[in-house]
Amino acid sequence: MSVRNIELRGVAVHNLKHIDLDIPQHKLVVICGVSGSGKTSLALDTLYAEGQRRYIESFSLHTRQFLERLDKPQADRIDNLPASIAVTRSNVSRSSRVTIGTATETIDYLRLLYAKIGHLFCPSCGQSVERQSPQQASERLSEAPPGARVMIAFAAKSSAAETHETLLARLKERGFVRVVVNGRTLNLGDPAADAKATGGEVLVIVDRLVTGEQTAQRLRESLETAFREGEGQAIGLLEAASTTYGTLIIDGRYWRRIDFSSRLECLHCRRQFANPEPRRLSFNSPLGACPTCEGFGNVAEFDLNRIVPDPSKSIREGAIAPWYTPSYRHELDELIALAPDYGIPLDTPFRELSSEHVRLIREGVPERKFGGLAGFFRWLERRKYKMHLRVFLNRWRSSHICPTCGGTRLNEEALAWRVGNRNIADACQLTIDEAIAFFMGLEVSQHEREVSKTMLQQITSRLRFLHDVGLGYLSLDRTLRTLSGGEVQRVSLTSVLGSSLVNVLYVLDEPSVGLHPRDIRRLVSAIGRLRGRGNSVVVVEHEEELIRGAEQLIEIGPGAGDRGGEVRFQGTLGEMLAPGASVTGEFLAGRRGVSIPPSRREPNRGRIKLLAARGNNLKSISVEFPLNVLCVVAGVSGAGKSTLVQDTLYGALCRRKRKECDEPLPYDDVVGCGQIDDVILVDQSPVGRSPRSNPVTYVKAFDPIRQVFAETVEARTHNYTAGHFSFNVEDGRCSACQGEGFIQVDMQFMADVYMKCGQCSGARYRKEILAVKYRNKSIADVLAMTAREAFNFFRGQTKVQARLKQLIDVGLDYLQLGQPANTLSAGEAQRLKLAAHLSEASRSRTLFILDEPTTGLHFADVVTLLDCFEALLSVGHSLIVIEHNLQLMRAADYIIDLGPEAGERGGQVIACGTPEEIAQCSDSHTGKFLAASLQIAQGAVRSAT
Repeated sequence: MSVRNIELRGVAVHNLKHIDLDIPQHKLVVICGVSGSGKTSLALDTLYAEGQRRYIESFSLHTRQFLERLDKPQADRIDNLPASIAVTRSNVSRSSRVTIGTATETIDYLRLLYAKIGHLFCPSCGQSVERQSPQQASERLSEAPPGARVMIAFAAKSSAAETHETLLARLKERGFVRVVVNGRTLNLGDPAADAKATGGEVLVIVDRLVTGEQTAQRLRESLETAFREGEGQAIGLLEAASTTYGTLIIDGRYWRRIDFSSRLECLHCRRQFANPEPRRLSFNSPLGACPTCEGFGNVAEFDLNRIVPDPSKSIREGAIAPWYTPSYRHELDELIALAPDYGIPLDTPFRELSSEHVRLIREGVPERKFGGLAGFFRWLERRKYKMHLRVFLNRWRSSHICPTCGGTRLNEEALAWRVGNRNIADACQLTIDEAIAFFMGLEVSQHEREVSKTMLQQITSRLRFLHDVGLGYLSLDRTLRTLSGGEVQRVSLTSVLGSSLVNVLYVLDEPSVGLHPRDIRRLVSAIGRLRGRGNSVVVVEHEEELIRGAEQLIEIGPGAGDRGGEVRFQGTLGEMLAPGASVTGEFLAGRRGVSIPPSRREPNRGRIKLLAARGNNLKSISVEFPLNVLCVVAGVSGAGKSTLVQDTLYGALCRRKRKECDEPLPYDDVVGCGQIDDVILVDQSPVGRSPRSNPVTYVKAFDPIRQVFAETVEARTHNYTAGHFSFNVEDGRCSACQGEGFIQVDMQFMADVYMKCGQCSGARYRKEILAVKYRNKSIADVLAMTAREAFNFFRGQTKVQARLKQLIDVGLDYLQLGQPANTLSAGEAQRLKLAAHLSEASRSRTLFILDEPTTGLHFADVVTLLDCFEALLSVGHSLIVIEHNLQLMRAADYIIDLGPEAGERGGQVIACGTPEEIAQCSDSHTGKFLAASLQIAQGAVRSAT
């Protein structure tokens, strides 16, 4: 039976222009095209959204109200669409509670494994704790040599109100004959037994046997009685030849005491434990989390280095930063008033104060009613229900490893369970490669192996996939927020690609983001296995190797925004490489975009040197970054690029420039900061999640635009200010939709319906505000313009044009000024951030640090980005770029290659120099791919000439 194609007819989602398309099932299909052309609209907002919506509609009405509600894509019809699953970067949580183990669901199976076959060891004394049944106790006592005398007993328990005589009488009534008290055996039928049984533990004898003479059944039945009467505890007394540890003397004979318990109780220190269950092994549950850090693994404490950021200042000069603010200046005044009485110098640098002086400042002087820093922060803590005070408090805190759990996040009872002599935290701290070896070589009993078979299969399959995509150097307890973009992308793929689903449509949004060319080959192989199981895979991608590996290619274009949204090509790779077939094919065939700069800038215009960087996996390296050149930091995924540049260099420079930032990772010094005036980081954090955020507000062009409208005659006549032309302010926005432009109607179990506001017709503003015109256009008309249209419209308005030119320079001239930021593609969002920072760099000598700026960019968009870089460098700025893109590396002036591998096998500088010099380094993985890329580019140049 032939498989029918997925049929799309009249799709008009976002900028798609009523396209008709047939997508083959059970194939690897790659959708490419310039950034903003409509690829994501087709793949995610149409294919995934409709597939997911149909699947959810199969549930009951009650269930649907708890699930994600997706809009029905705008299309005439969509047929033969299977259930869909999407893997995007936007659905990866960055919470500190999310680790590799939780993101891949490996930790869920790991907790179940420990709950089912884990062995308990008392945290107090280290003794093994086991729950024993009468059968197990019988087997233990049967190990005694034949002819040995054995007594089965239990410890009698009495209530507080019960006397000794009453206890013995009760035991006699229950049919027991003998008890052992103070080393003597007493017969309960003896009238003098009450007088002799004074003080001490009362052991009630259930049975007396000789091993080898009585049946195993009698021994087991006696133990069952002892367990029942002893409330889950029984005692075996074995005759011993001499006194050793654990022996008793009864009637002049030596007996070895063996305690049994059917409960989880340490027989040595009498500590009881709860039954194991997965939630008691989870740091996200109060039952398993460390009580001190509540499962976070670290605690926030007030940091004197943050409170006193510049110890060269004196107290009078404002060394204590929180007290050098208008709101809390009175605290500083109190300190200055009492300082002479306690000899605290006010004009001496803070670093030169004695430890006693610092103690007084921290702890205060109670007799003078001065609480010091401790009292000040306690006072603020009581008022932290106010948002601005919570923000203020967090400025002076830093995180430290939890002293109770040591960063394991779990309480001591959860850590008491072991499998293979490792607790669950130890297992999570192993690298993926080490964990695979540990679980594959796990030695357990036959019964435990049968119980754990499924769990071990699930754990090892997920670990193997992490290994297959090159993440074998990471550990399961590593939080996602500390990973590089490429590492996060591969982790998010694991739970999906590691599953065993079939006949499903997988939609992957640029899975190669952040991956080194070497790592991409592993990814292509993993995606191929996913398709090989009978699934359909649709990938939005710009990476050359993934495009070349596709069975079907679709190009959306020809341009971006309104100039895109059309199917420009559909076919095989061979058809795409034909001259003129598609824009992407021109780049793949080497006919465009392969030029090499005729000359490279010499790295002799100054440099910044970072000394002994040793955060995460860096091996105490010292690195020189040349200035006024395009400097690319390359290396395999996980080699330490982000650690070196973002987490260390950027923080070190911000410290020198007195800019607020997170605490940098450890390093000795940074030299050469005086050669730059400012440092700006353009990372991959989201542009904005609110539809109220848009390009014109992000680049701060809306302020001068509103000012232009406020200066019109009609606006001045009605006393309208610039605030009246903001859809975020009550004065000018529509009162019905609150400036949204639409009304959201809650449809309960169905997807919410968004209706155009009937009062403002989607324009967002009140009628009287829309009546104000500038060159016959209202403020709503301006928001509907593209950046280029607005640039031409505001001729003569230099402030507006200067802001809008930043959008044009980074290739975003097609974006509408009022387009919601949460509808932008990844490539558009990255360039929008760059445009915003470009407008801030008013001074010369600004160092821009960019984290993979080619994310989401087509080959043609990279050319535009390089032109933007060229403009920055020509006016004296400097660029340090973390990048894997070979097209950008070819254009670099200087490359710093880290490696040789990832994780602990990385963190070293492998090579530095021009792309040609890196290509000649045999130890560099980057060099091998760069050499091949340069060779192709040089061949294309020769053939063109």
